[in-house]
Amino acid sequence: MDTETVILDAASALLEAQGPEGLTTRAVCEAAGIKSPTLYHHFGDKDGLERALIRHGLADFMRRKQRAPASADPLDQLRDGWDVAVEFALKRPALHALLSHHVLARPEVLADSYALMHARVQRLVDMGRFRAPVDAAALAVWAASQGVVSLLHRGVSRKEVVAVSGLLFDAVVEKLSQR
Repeated sequence: MDTETVILDAASALLEAQGPEGLTTRAVCEAAGIKSPTLYHHFGDKDGLERALIRHGLADFMRRKQRAPASADPLDQLRDGWDVAVEFALKRPALHALLSHHVLARPEVLADSYALMHARVQRLVDMGRFRAPVDAAALAVWAASQGVVSLLHRGVSRKEVVAVSGLLFDAVVEKLSQR
């Protein structure tokens, strides 16, 4: 395994175990068994390390969102993408919190994810299954899914998040499907 991967793996484990506040350069160096100049050589500084963690995590997230759909139905595909996003936040809450913090300064970080969701909504609008304008429908789906994952930051249980996720998805779809 290359040094960069060793550092990212150590940082990721620390992040999930201790949260963003536990992600110090000293702790990462200790966990990875490296000296600080090695970390700085690969990532520049702590912010660079955080950006690399986010890129790495988002790459995994997008691979899951882009996998071959189990169903040809675009509504099923939209639901699958929604569920992947919620599951990602549930499985990697500290990375999701770090991502949320970085998105405030750089919203383009989530552009690929939004574009994939928008394309799925576009298909539903084109088919006449969603009756709202595509941009409004996409924003509604995005806002609702982000609302679900924001519950994690309030300490809501996994069971409750999953239940609310289903309710909210169904409510948004129902409203977007009405004339």
